[in-house]
Amino acid sequence: MQDRWASGPSRGSDAIDQLVYLSNTVGREERLVQPGGGNTSVKMKRKSEDGKEELVLAVKGSGTDLRTIPREGFTQLSMARLAGLRERGDMSDEEMMSFMRACMLHDGRDPVPSVETPLHSVLPHRVIAHTHDVATMSLTNVADETAEDLVKTLFGGKVVYVPYVRPGFPLARSVMEAAAKIPDDAVGMALAHHGLVAWADDVEECYARLVSLVSEVERFVDEKRGNRRVFGPPRVAAPPAQQRAEHARFLMPVVRGELGATDRAVLRWDDSESVLDALAGKRFAALSQKGMTTPEHILRAGRLPVWVDLDLTASRDELAARTRDQIRAAREEYLAYHARNAGHGDRPLDDWAKVVLVPGVGMLTAFKDKKSAATAAACYRAVIASIEGAESIDAFRFIPEADVFAFERWPLERRKVEEAIERERKEKLLPRHIALVLGGGSGIGEASARRFAEEGAHVVVGDLDGERASAVAAGIGPRAVGAAVDVRDEASLASIVGRAVLEFGGLDTLFYTVGASPRFAPIKEIEREDLEAQVAVHYVGAVLAIREAARVMERQGLGGSIICSVSKAALAPGRDAVAYAGSKAALQQALRVAALELGPLGIRVNAINADQIDTPLFRRFVEARAAAAGRGFEEQLEVYRRRNALGVSMIPAEAVAELAVLLASERFRYTTGDILTIDGGLGDAFPR
Repeated sequence: MQDRWASGPSRGSDAIDQLVYLSNTVGREERLVQPGGGNTSVKMKRKSEDGKEELVLAVKGSGTDLRTIPREGFTQLSMARLAGLRERGDMSDEEMMSFMRACMLHDGRDPVPSVETPLHSVLPHRVIAHTHDVATMSLTNVADETAEDLVKTLFGGKVVYVPYVRPGFPLARSVMEAAAKIPDDAVGMALAHHGLVAWADDVEECYARLVSLVSEVERFVDEKRGNRRVFGPPRVAAPPAQQRAEHARFLMPVVRGELGATDRAVLRWDDSESVLDALAGKRFAALSQKGMTTPEHILRAGRLPVWVDLDLTASRDELAARTRDQIRAAREEYLAYHARNAGHGDRPLDDWAKVVLVPGVGMLTAFKDKKSAATAAACYRAVIASIEGAESIDAFRFIPEADVFAFERWPLERRKVEEAIERERKEKLLPRHIALVLGGGSGIGEASARRFAEEGAHVVVGDLDGERASAVAAGIGPRAVGAAVDVRDEASLASIVGRAVLEFGGLDTLFYTVGASPRFAPIKEIEREDLEAQVAVHYVGAVLAIREAARVMERQGLGGSIICSVSKAALAPGRDAVAYAGSKAALQQALRVAALELGPLGIRVNAINADQIDTPLFRRFVEARAAAAGRGFEEQLEVYRRRNALGVSMIPAEAVAELAVLLASERFRYTTGDILTIDGGLGDAFPR
């Protein structure tokens, strides 16, 4: 294992700053901890309010990530109060969390303590790092007696082996009972199915010991593995990268639809070499069904992966049907497992599957957002490596099924998940949705992309100006990506819809708000190129975008929403606007046809008639009309203001964005084939 300590903490940094440096250094190494996993602590002295010196434990807070944790991510607790843990023979999770809150020095300011806080408090050492490293998981995910013998052989008494018990207070209780047997020169503990604990008097020594211990196990595992293909010879070679991407684009909506009947999921595709090699091995299908490698991985990557075995040369229809059949079979297996272990009132979990493995294509991970799906992928990559290591040493084993079931539903963690889901449903209109906004680089599109994200959606921002689309996405954050798209080009449209699928797993909403500046001319002077330019963007491009989106939505089977901006021109004639108005009217009719055809698939199709919206395109429109009439810009705006019932001038783009979000949401689930107007009230453009 590479030593990444580098320069160390800055000179003069205090104990918590040093702990931050240790934590971030450990967190950057995926083979040591996966995102959100692991924990660290330091014990330090400070002056209490009455001036007396007291011992304080600073420990990683719940929900933080070692890669990025700042000072504020650590919780400070009184060691004197935590000493009361030693007097407890048993403690429920609720009692434990209540007890720890009573030990906090800054309750209400610091995060909730990690569930492993009791473990850190009962160990006497000043600096502690607990990792879910691949090396230790390889060493301890074998038969218990084998693991214990291996730890003794490799480290003598310097690493203590602790048989598996559930994390939290039970683990701390087990360590307290074993404390008398821990040699004075011990530097750590190997926790069965739960990783490694290393300790020292300062952060640099703690890290050095951690690296040394992990490196020793890695050398041992490498020696045992040799040149063997542990997962067996490959059954079939993986297709080239481009073909894998095509398969993934086709299959991801199918998988998303099967997994998301209750709560939609966001998917992530991983076709890294290590994943493809493992999936190709003849033995891996069976090994993957033996379980994860730590209880934490159950929370982040699920109980078991779903194995989907396909003949990738089959037809698209056969691939889709076979994928659905295998996911449904896995669901039946899960329900049987649930029935074997459930108590009264336990219901099956909606998020029962978080990892789907498709040999030749890669790994798909499903979660509430892209970040969590990436975490699930990182965790399962560590699981693959750990299974390979365990099989190199002996034979991979995980904890018994009853323990898996108990941990999968562990109230401390499960409550967080269910509360987050309920909060999403109450606070967001589009939780876990995926939206594609075409024309999203400015104006209505930009405002809408932001509103979709604010309401819980993941967003692909498409615009002819790719740099502008990327800038809008960057301003939204990790829930959005931006890309160039030319709606006049079929391949470009197919590419950006495919981008939405590969980035997030599918598509729930298409908002087409692309606009081309018209050249105003009377019919006697209109040129063919004027007509073709407007039709290409406002009609042909829109219809082809709808086609591509509908194909994805149909494979998902979750319904969907398609919204297009048609403007006043679709309803009310205007002089010199035959090209612009004709193309918009054609689009409006196409949307009515699409609503009829796609309704049986649960796909709603609606239009927004927006006029006098403060966008760059409308401002150019005003300038052209003003010049033709011999008026100034403000004079032309006043003409527009006087013609609408509400007497409004420029309507903010955010008002249209609000309407687009509503049309995409469940609040308009019974509305299709409609046109909603936002123009201040233009009588000649009233739709009915």
